Amino acid sequence: MKKYLMSAVLLISLGLFMGSCSDDEPTGESVFQVVPTTQSDFDKWLYANYTKPYNIKFLYRYNDKETDNTYNVIPADPDKAKALAIMIKHMWIDAYKAVAGEEFIRQYGPKTYQLLGSPEYNTNGSIVLGYAESGVKITLFRVNEIDVDNPFVNLTDPFRAHNAVPLDLNYWYFHTMHHEFFHILTQTKNYSTDYQTLSAGHYHTSDWINVDDADAPKEGFVTGYASGEYNEDIAEMYSTYVTSSDEAWNKIMEASLIVTGETTKLDANGNPVYVLDENGDKIPIGYIYDQNGNRLVYQGDDGKFYYALEYQVEKVPTYDTTYYDILVQKLEMVRSYMNDSWGIDLDELRQEVLRRMQDVTTLDLKNLK
Repeated sequence: MKKYLMSAVLLISLGLFMGSCSDDEPTGESVFQVVPTTQSDFDKWLYANYTKPYNIKFLYRYNDKETDNTYNVIPADPDKAKALAIMIKHMWIDAYKAVAGEEFIRQYGPKTYQLLGSPEYNTNGSIVLGYAESGVKITLFRVNEIDVDNPFVNLTDPFRAHNAVPLDLNYWYFHTMHHEFFHILTQTKNYSTDYQTLSAGHYHTSDWINVDDADAPKEGFVTGYASGEYNEDIAEMYSTYVTSSDEAWNKIMEASLIVTGETTKLDANGNPVYVLDENGDKIPIGYIYDQNGNRLVYQGDDGKFYYALEYQVEKVPTYDTTYYDILVQKLEMVRSYMNDSWGIDLDELRQEVLRRMQDVTTLDLKNLK
């Protein structure tokens, strides 16, 4: 009853107010100013290279409606945003265009890029690199830390500290973009649930932040972040592979091997490989004895008898390949998913991505073309 009473009083008051003011025209200048927005050269370039061909909206000006207001962030510097837009086009959009075609990007690519100058910090101490929303938007952070004059893309060291200077554009942007784009793809077409079984029971759901990248392979994950849960695991597998050179990928795979001991190194014919001295002679380490403790002897080609000697042999480590094999299986499942669901050869895409990422030092990041 009170609700309706309050509504009636409000309507009466509103009617009196309107009646008392109906004959009065507003005077003076309005306090609400409409500021016309003029397109910069950068805006025109974005329209020509993102919006017109791919229907992609590239947002670099701060808009609180496009950000998570639970975090304190700052706008992206326009010059840094320009440099990143140039790199994204060359190293990301054009890579997929070369392998999958313009229509693939137009249909499945993110519809919006949002750039922010600073990162988002979580309560557990982690930093948000980027995220994909509903399969249509990718937000990238930390844009203001880009060194336009000295861009650095790390393709060889998978265990480089993420806070090292100069800022690694691969880790902070391109790896992140491939990761988030893979989420978009899997939201459109599911991957095999068999992937979930490969590391079942080994995920660090609540403490993945404590898993170092260098240790993650020994549990069957390419990064610490991949150990959080299977959706992030497969996205990290994809994004890490396509943005890692052979050198970097081999380091990850080697790190997954757990040393269990050592054994004698053998040559192609299965014979022991001996350690040689500076003269090329085998190095003896002692006599060989029989079970009774007597020195063994043998007859040489010259007919003489000699004590049998044991020589120093080269040793190689033995490994537990459990997690190495799991990584191999995971990569093969990603390869099959991309081929069967999207008609994309994963290794062809990787080759194109790496080739373009190596161009970073030759790109003009200050002038629009």
